[in-house]
Amino acid sequence: MRDGKLRAGVIGFGVGKVYAASLRALHDYYPDLPVVELAAVATASEASAARAREHFGFALATTDYRKLIAADDLDLLVIAAPPRWRRPMVEEALATRKALYVDKPLAVDLQDAQAILARGRALGRDAQMIFEFRFCPAVLAARQMIGEGALGEIYAFRGVYFRSSYANPATPLRWKGSRAESGGGSVNDTTPHVIDLLTWMLGMPDKVAAQTRTFVPERPAGRDDPRRVAVETDDHVLLMLTLPGGAVGTIESGRLIPGSVHDLGFEIHGSRASLRWSLMDTNHLYLAEYNADPVQSGWKQLPTMQRYPQAALPGWDVPVGMMRFHLASLGDFVRRSLAGESYDPGLAQGTRVQAVVQAAIDSAAAQAWVPVAGV
Repeated sequence: MRDGKLRAGVIGFGVGKVYAASLRALHDYYPDLPVVELAAVATASEASAARAREHFGFALATTDYRKLIAADDLDLLVIAAPPRWRRPMVEEALATRKALYVDKPLAVDLQDAQAILARGRALGRDAQMIFEFRFCPAVLAARQMIGEGALGEIYAFRGVYFRSSYANPATPLRWKGSRAESGGGSVNDTTPHVIDLLTWMLGMPDKVAAQTRTFVPERPAGRDDPRRVAVETDDHVLLMLTLPGGAVGTIESGRLIPGSVHDLGFEIHGSRASLRWSLMDTNHLYLAEYNADPVQSGWKQLPTMQRYPQAALPGWDVPVGMMRFHLASLGDFVRRSLAGESYDPGLAQGTRVQAVVQAAIDSAAAQAWVPVAGV
């Protein structure tokens, strides 16, 4: 820290913009945490580096990410470059003393994720994974209720994440259409969020059966490049899972769904009650308790709003939104980093999620049930 401020670097300026904005606002929401200074950014091009400097005032804007890893005056480092770069970047950064905040997915495949985890363990180091949706107050409340036994024996989980971001076949996918760059389409992009919520609330699945589909096989190479290129990644994925205690689950995710924006949600059904949550109705958790009287057994709406006890603002009764989850996630990361506490979710959780993704990819290829690797 310098002058009581934490100095942060950001690698990647796609979703990295979200993390930069959240870091800059963090002290306003959590005044017990230090002010974060946006000191350095590494992007894919000189043009995006210049935009990052102009927008956020980074003192250093470069296309060489190793300058940020080598900088001895940075306290925090956010790694949000495309998945192909995660392994070299995270492994190099683990060898420093910087606190690391790593975007999902952890890697392009399970082998790389396991290598990152092994490197961290060998160095006695860890990093916090960015799974921001577990920091939604409704999701936190759902996990607490499950842990307290409010649902009874768990029977089933159903999770979805639908988006329309690539519903237009003229929209280029760029690196998201390359298996080598991304590790997969929906299966390694949006699905990891659902897998994280599932494993965090209910535990790891034992085995997976999956189907993937690519409905738009070719797209333009770029926004100003009309050449047609093959799409190597899936547009849609459907998973069936066997869960601890004999429960079953399904996860479905797609990026071509008209009418969907960020339609992430889940239902969890147990012997005593069911829970339901949707990102598009994110201020409420829905509970249905078993009752022999059908009039008394319907869904009840529980307002969860901004229930962040450590935050100075806004009040609990203010509607919550997606940027607020990022602020809560970053606040947790900074707090754990300053206290020297273990990260949750850490690299082990990132690897567990990658193990389920890998089982889904392998199952779709083999057209068979595939066991999930242990971590």
